[in-house]
Amino acid sequence: MLKMTAARLGSAVPVLLLISVVAFTLLRLAPGDPALLSVGMEAPPEALAKARADMRLDDPMWVQYFSWLADMVRGDLGTSYSDKAPVTDAIGDRLPITVQLAVMALLFIGIVGIPLGVISALRANKLTDQLIRIASLGGISVPNFVVALFLVLIFGWWFPGIMPYQGFTPIGEDVVESLRSTLLPAVALAAPQVGLVARLTRSSMLEVLSQDYVSAARAMGVRERVIIWKDTLRNALLPVITVLGVQTGFLLGGSVVVETVFGIPGLGRLLVESFAIRDYPVTIGVMMFIAVVFVFVNIVVDLLYGVINPRIRVGYASGKE
Repeated sequence: MLKMTAARLGSAVPVLLLISVVAFTLLRLAPGDPALLSVGMEAPPEALAKARADMRLDDPMWVQYFSWLADMVRGDLGTSYSDKAPVTDAIGDRLPITVQLAVMALLFIGIVGIPLGVISALRANKLTDQLIRIASLGGISVPNFVVALFLVLIFGWWFPGIMPYQGFTPIGEDVVESLRSTLLPAVALAAPQVGLVARLTRSSMLEVLSQDYVSAARAMGVRERVIIWKDTLRNALLPVITVLGVQTGFLLGGSVVVETVFGIPGLGRLLVESFAIRDYPVTIGVMMFIAVVFVFVNIVVDLLYGVINPRIRVGYASGKE
């Protein structure tokens, strides 16, 4: 298991370096001058030159990148151009909100998507299966921002007062209201992914149910409930866990639009706001934080593979993986 962990961590380093190069380069090539936005359009040339020097924008791009990379490795993401506060503080203030939203969405995906997939597999080619497959396909086809706008229309215009559709209540102030304020955004984030998980669970369950050991267990008189929920589902969840891990990263990235629609002051909204004013340190800091979380979650998923399927651990121990 230690060898497997070291291999996964080692492969994460070049991936994060490549992401940092691409993100840094594209951000610097985007139209807009942070110094000009900072001092104003009517500022004299001397003030503009001083602002550019303070922001170190006059250095060659490769010098800016390696200087930023050296600071990032030490845990220093820089200082915001707009409010002169450390980027780590800005991320720390917004992170709990986005984490709460992502966790609620992930729970919704697992609680709804996996049982739907199991039911669909057990009722394969029957009316229940057809209805679940149609609903799943519809969910996959609708982007989360469309779901978000539709929920705002329902609870903000047609049935106002039932659920909060704008703003956020910190969990420290009121737990119930905090969960209520993130319920609709979580549903909007999760809805397209529920269909994907349901369809994947169905196909994986059908594949496992056709295995010889399932037929042997039934012939030996093992109860159907034990076969389904203990043996079959455990093996069928391997590809589902992979997708859930990938979706965790996408939930953080997908929250950009959803948080904007619902007025949630999370990381996604911070990313949009910082990019709009060309606050490079905040923008690249949030992007890299999301990338690190995405890579880390995928490493955890790979390690969970080894826990669920011992053959993977054996393969790494013997040097075959």
